Amino acid sequence: MLAKSAGPFLAAGLDGCRAGWVCAGWDGEVWSLTLFPNLTSVVPCLAPRATVCIDIPIGLSDDGIRGCDRDARKMLGPRRSSVFSVPPRLALPEAPYADINAASKRHCGRGISKQAFYLLPKIREAEQLLRSASGRYASWLETHPELCFCALNGGIPMQDNKKTDAGYRQRLSLLEGRISRSMLEDMLSRLDRETPRSHCARDDMIDALVCGVVATLDAAQRACLPQDGDEYDAVGLPMRICYPLMAESL
Repeated sequence: MLAKSAGPFLAAGLDGCRAGWVCAGWDGEVWSLTLFPNLTSVVPCLAPRATVCIDIPIGLSDDGIRGCDRDARKMLGPRRSSVFSVPPRLALPEAPYADINAASKRHCGRGISKQAFYLLPKIREAEQLLRSASGRYASWLETHPELCFCALNGGIPMQDNKKTDAGYRQRLSLLEGRISRSMLEDMLSRLDRETPRSHCARDDMIDALVCGVVATLDAAQRACLPQDGDEYDAVGLPMRICYPLMAESL
């Protein structure tokens, strides 16, 4: 299922899907869109200093409240619901939903959503990888696709939901400003043919692609939330969301 690529990825965008992770990789010449079963299988495809933008919470606060999520909701306005409440660190150990929810209510004053609970396996997977080798994964950045599309759209949130045809076309149009239409169509149609929709939806592909676009940007072309400075969790992981500087600033 690997698309042709001249070499290792210099930049990559990752979005979780039912079958694992969809990766939009850039090798310096061409893009490829690939489905990987897990994050460890992505690593051999990366150049040593590759920048990776991943749509998954990285740092977890003790109470489930992160400044980056608060600021992202403010920026997204009508799309604020796409920034879900991240589970607190106490939710990481595997346990039934009822137990985790009860523990969160006791220690944080509020429970966790089913959406957050179902994302916990991928949050655990990402943390295990990022903490497995000190400094090796410093260039892996948490990214939020809706925030990225908003920035590429001049700070205007997307009008339609990404799962609708209109929303898909809006996001695809923005990507065409960064990736050629022919390359986009080739990647999307190939992966769509080879992968059941139940394993990887088209909005997963689009989200991975915008994360990949952000990964190709220089650090000076990216901004990060929270706006009032970096925050770190109890194990030293950054709690920040990176996104492109507004289109007119690039």
